[in-house]
Amino acid sequence: MARILLVTDEAIVKKSLAYNLEHGGHTVTTVPCLADAWQYRGQVDAVLAELRLNQESGLELIDPFKPHPVILMVSQAGIQQGVVAMRQGAFDCLIKPIDAHELLRTMERAVPATDALDPLAKTMLGQSEVMGRLRKQILRVAPLDTTVLIGGESGTGKELVAQAIHHASSRHGREMISVNCAAIPESLIEAELFGHVKGAFTGASSDRAGLIEAADASTLFLDEIGELPLEAQARLLRVLQEGEIRRVGSTERTHVNVRLIAATHRDLIDMVQRGRFRDDLYYRLNVIALNCPPLRERDQDVVLLADAFLEQVRGRLKRPELRWTEDARQAIAAHPWPGNVRELQNAVERAAVLAESAHIHPDDLGIQGRPIQFVGGTQRTLSERPTMSLEDYFQHFVMSHQDQLSETELAKRLGISRKSLWERRQRLGIPRRKSDDESP
Repeated sequence: MARILLVTDEAIVKKSLAYNLEHGGHTVTTVPCLADAWQYRGQVDAVLAELRLNQESGLELIDPFKPHPVILMVSQAGIQQGVVAMRQGAFDCLIKPIDAHELLRTMERAVPATDALDPLAKTMLGQSEVMGRLRKQILRVAPLDTTVLIGGESGTGKELVAQAIHHASSRHGREMISVNCAAIPESLIEAELFGHVKGAFTGASSDRAGLIEAADASTLFLDEIGELPLEAQARLLRVLQEGEIRRVGSTERTHVNVRLIAATHRDLIDMVQRGRFRDDLYYRLNVIALNCPPLRERDQDVVLLADAFLEQVRGRLKRPELRWTEDARQAIAAHPWPGNVRELQNAVERAAVLAESAHIHPDDLGIQGRPIQFVGGTQRTLSERPTMSLEDYFQHFVMSHQDQLSETELAKRLGISRKSLWERRQRLGIPRRKSDDESP
């Protein structure tokens, strides 16, 4: 998998670590000092070195081996020195004696598994079969310049898939325009997408181009397209059929060259049957269909993703010493994650903020035994519920937490905007607290 340079002058440490790394599929070269290490610059994927080597410092390896990661080993007494080392550019610091599983997990983060046929492996993390299959589909679809419909539950990374398609396409030189159809009020969505002319409606004080025009020669990503009103659907159909738009209030037509990628967590076929989504638009969108797998189908990826999110938040919070306890890892692996990757990312950030020491415990994650009251009066925890619709999850999460959290905090925990929270409350008939006078 990876070529590792091991720099240590301790025979027992060398033998143990080399065995564990090679057992994990890596190739290991060992040297006892910095002078012997220099010759391997440009020939290895990562360096694992003692922070203290007689009178030398492993810190001296960081700059010469860039951009490859340098992981340093410290004793229990040298933890603070390890923190300083990470601030100076070390990828990570491992405390001796080093656990074999932690060693391999750290190496996986430092040198993610890549393949010449899988160039998305570093940007779309995941070692599970379903993610490997999705990456291959993206690479086949990206050059075709045709419409793509991405399905999947909320929080599964549909926008990330759209970005991957765009960046692997011939349009990657221009910015992809992203629009969340659920976040724009129905009365404004047409003007936002198609633009408007002066005087088209109250407040239209000047001509304005829409987001579709802004995406000319690029990619337009319409998230939650199932929320698009029927009249706007008719306008969008003309864009797909004729490649032209007409601004609200205008009779003039403008030609555009836009690649459309749409996404939804809804069952569009069911919406078509109920008259809430145009069948002709559905068939225009569904030229190529991709599906983002929920996190419960990605058992191999959960802890890997948690590690990646922790790495991001450690840098942002300037707390490079943060580590999971083994209990926390087990809790992460066992949790069903009904909110998918977005819920996992929020939980990791919460844990990093609340952790009172360098070790993150299960309680810091806030995922253990959360009560949810279901229709019928019985209470269960998320982990006890085998399946739950997203609307059920939304409804019960809001009702269970709205006495303790503001609307802004609720929206952040759910991974949506406050406006979207308000609109879903209206649709599902969930009253807001009387004491809450925040505007949507």
